[in-house]
Amino acid sequence: MPQKNLAVIILAAGKGTRMKSPLAKVLQPLSGKTLLYYVLETVQELSADRVSVVVGFQADKVKATFPDPKLEFVEQKEQLGTGHAAQQTESCLKDFEGDILVLCGDMPLIRPATLKNLIQKHRQSEAACTLLTLKDKKGEIKDFGRILRDGNQSITGIVEHKDATEEEKKVEEYNSGVYCFDKRLFYKVLSGVGNSNSQNEYYLTDTIKYFVQNKHSVQSVQTDDSDEIFGINSPEDLKKAEQLLSC
Repeated sequence: MPQKNLAVIILAAGKGTRMKSPLAKVLQPLSGKTLLYYVLETVQELSADRVSVVVGFQADKVKATFPDPKLEFVEQKEQLGTGHAAQQTESCLKDFEGDILVLCGDMPLIRPATLKNLIQKHRQSEAACTLLTLKDKKGEIKDFGRILRDGNQSITGIVEHKDATEEEKKVEEYNSGVYCFDKRLFYKVLSGVGNSNSQNEYYLTDTIKYFVQNKHSVQSVQTDDSDEIFGINSPEDLKKAEQLLSC
């Protein structure tokens, strides 16, 4: 398996309006620690060479909460989507060569072993991008993007829930929002992502369409644990996460 350097990008710029709290979403308390604390704790297990945190709402407060000099904070001044957020790290990682793992700062239950497995699969396959997906036959997941595949089961793209047709919403494989990219292509592709969608945002998921159209390999690792990719978006979600942590 090719040995490469690893950079981690954590998307942590959102306000978290549905939390109905003055605190930035990633600073919400969960069992006495912030949401971002859990993600950073997990990332420590990966022995990454670089860790960049994209901040926006209450950026100074997030930085002050995590004074670790090894963290590189990058500010997203306007919240224009996940693709735009990731793009803000280009200048700080311009000299980096290797793989880039992208995570969300509001997923406190993601496991190091799952991320290590994702990175390993990415390197073994020498893919341009490897996704973490969830197979959910119970229909409990509602608002995640769907993984689109062709007749050969090759990934052809990802459609966000709000942009999906009724037929696409029947797909039982979901996008977790966790990706491993080859840096050589990553920022080039991000620069070409548009915002022609219901949110008028630049989606990180649109990079997959580019890779597929340009014959670059896109692979996936599947989890069947929906709790692991559970993102916190409301007070109810926080309560559920508290229960899951206590189990």
